[in-house]
Amino acid sequence: MAEDIGLMEAIHSQRQITRYRNDPVSREDIEKIIDAAIRAPSGGNTQPWHFIAITDPELIEKIGGLYRDIWLGAQGAEPRPDEPPAYRQARQLAHKMPEVPAMILVCVDHTKGSAPYTPGQPIERGRYASSIWLAIQNLFLAARALGLGTRITTVHIRGEEQIKEWLGIPEHVETVCLTPLGYPRGSFGPTQRQPAEEVSSFNRYGSR
Repeated sequence: MAEDIGLMEAIHSQRQITRYRNDPVSREDIEKIIDAAIRAPSGGNTQPWHFIAITDPELIEKIGGLYRDIWLGAQGAEPRPDEPPAYRQARQLAHKMPEVPAMILVCVDHTKGSAPYTPGQPIERGRYASSIWLAIQNLFLAARALGLGTRITTVHIRGEEQIKEWLGIPEHVETVCLTPLGYPRGSFGPTQRQPAEEVSSFNRYGSR
């Protein structure tokens, strides 16, 4: 059941979710989340984004399995004794990625950017990051407002060629972020962050 909470509550309680319930995510909620994402500002109002909602269990299993294998291949099959908590959570997600209820793959269409796209030439990765990450944050906050969890992941980029083949993504489209989407096992925030007064100044660096 969607919560539809206020913006400030969503901001203050948003956190990266590792564990998801099996409950399905409705198409209606996914479309609401994407509609919130496209309201973000973008450089020159080029709106270079494209969002692929992945709800087919077979596709989720394939993409999630690729993600798991890449992550474990890079970090090792077993946790190190000194593995930080954030990595332990990421490891847990890697194992469970093939079972998440849904995914959203956030992409950039380089034909919509400010620079001319030349077919057949490699795309310049990250060129439109300043636009796409604003949309991703909108997406994440909208998901939180509806009681749905998300998580920033970019591991899939190491297997981008295979994912592009599976999803029919053309060469001029760059994949940026693959987020699982679902109802969390457990609660959202409050999050632990440094106090704002410790990381901000007024008029001069270090001055309050």
